Formats: sequence, structure tokens, C-alpha cells
Amino acid sequence: MQRCLGQTVRDLRGSRGYSQESFAHAVSLHRTYISDIERGERNVSLHNLVRIANTLEMPLSQLLAIAERSLEGMMED
Repeated sequence: MQRCLGQTVRDLRGSRGYSQESFAHAVSLHRTYISDIERGERNVSLHNLVRIANTLEMPLSQLLAIAERSLEGMMED
């Protein structure tokens, strides 16, 4: 799930025109922390997920639903 969530964050960040560095600044997290999330190597706290979702201008539930659909797609392959 972490990898799917990370890929979702990466895709949404990119589609909104953020570089990793500018996104990290907007979320008020370190760039390497965002990088770890996007690679699926970081267990993200609920607090930080809310900050990420807010920066992406979407409810947390929507962010998680997109990641979940991605996970389901991977399991079907």
C-alpha cells in the first residue's frame, strides 16, 4: 500500500505542476521525506497525510481512494 500511495502522491503532485522541492515546501516537509513517501519507503503519519491532501486540494478520503484503486489494479495483474 505504501508504494501505491507514494505513486499516487507523485502523480498528483506532478499533475498539479509541483516539483518535488516546491511541493515539500508547500506541505512544510523536507524534500527527502516527500521523496521517501513517493518511493514507498516511508510510513506516513495521518497528520502528514492530511497536510499532503490539503496541499493537493482534495479530501484525504479521495487521496486514499485513488491509492486504493491503484493497489487493486496491481493485484489484478
